[in-house]
Amino acid sequence: MTSKKALSLVLEKSLSTAVDPELSRKFSEARARGILIEDFIKDFLGNFLSEDTRRAYQGDLDAFFGFLRTGGENLKHPKDLASFHFQLYRDELMGQGKASATINRKLVAVRSFIKWALSAKLIDSNPLDVVKLPKVQTESPTQAFDDEEVVQMMNAPDITTVKGSVHRLALTLLFHVGLRRAELTQLRCRDFYKERGHIVLRIHGKGDKVRIVPLSPMVISELTRYHTFLHSMGVELEGDDFVLQLDPLKRRGQPIDGSSVYRVIEKYAKELGINKKVSPHSCRATVISHLLDTQHTPIRDVAIFAGHANVTTTERYDKRRKNLNNSAAYEVDFLKKAD
Repeated sequence: MTSKKALSLVLEKSLSTAVDPELSRKFSEARARGILIEDFIKDFLGNFLSEDTRRAYQGDLDAFFGFLRTGGENLKHPKDLASFHFQLYRDELMGQGKASATINRKLVAVRSFIKWALSAKLIDSNPLDVVKLPKVQTESPTQAFDDEEVVQMMNAPDITTVKGSVHRLALTLLFHVGLRRAELTQLRCRDFYKERGHIVLRIHGKGDKVRIVPLSPMVISELTRYHTFLHSMGVELEGDDFVLQLDPLKRRGQPIDGSSVYRVIEKYAKELGINKKVSPHSCRATVISHLLDTQHTPIRDVAIFAGHANVTTTERYDKRRKNLNNSAAYEVDFLKKAD
């Protein structure tokens, strides 16, 4: 067969290929996008791999454009967004008395959307660059536990019961590994493994970032106790199983949810007479503050441990600034001559 005939057959075959109606529909939908602002938002969110990130950004963007529609501003395209839209939304949130960190988070979602539109050449310039974000307070408002309260919380669950064993391990991981609530609920057995002589935990953090944290003997002991207890109840957790489940006695049960973790912290704190507003984040703040205050761990090491992208975030937990005994004020002495 000549090359000319072969080429002819290939072309004939390609032209006769049946059209996939489902794929054709997808192409048609993609070509029709851009009619509504929701279409652009959908394309923007498609860049994120994390479902949690997409959900959070979707909520913040819905709130922003909902605010605009309340004022009769029905934007159809990113190019319709002006700086005063962003500024008035910022002022509205501030007027509602929301925390500066909350306001910034909501505004960052809008800024990220417009930066995406700029990089996609949907707009020629960023109209939001001229609008200032509220200054975030440098100290975390989260109430932390003191060392004695941590010991009391750890000893509070009844580890002779299934529920108590789950609670005990949850508290151990919160207080000793500094996990965020969402990180805790999504832990699977496969996330615990051995690496270079260490038992480590792979943590899937915010923004799809992964960090590896070695586990202390105390945490390993609690994990062993937990699995031994479940084994005595006829339960063997495997790689894909969630570590903390609402009912571990059910094979491949549902993971403990964030609300349940919140209630666990509130329950034991109330029973122990800890009269301050605490939450799962209080446990995280406690371990970070403990490392900085008591153990004098370098702040860069603490930031890596906590999964903070910037040490300025870690500094918000630095309670050493409250330690009056070590205040630099005691070192001010102009009458003392330098050596």
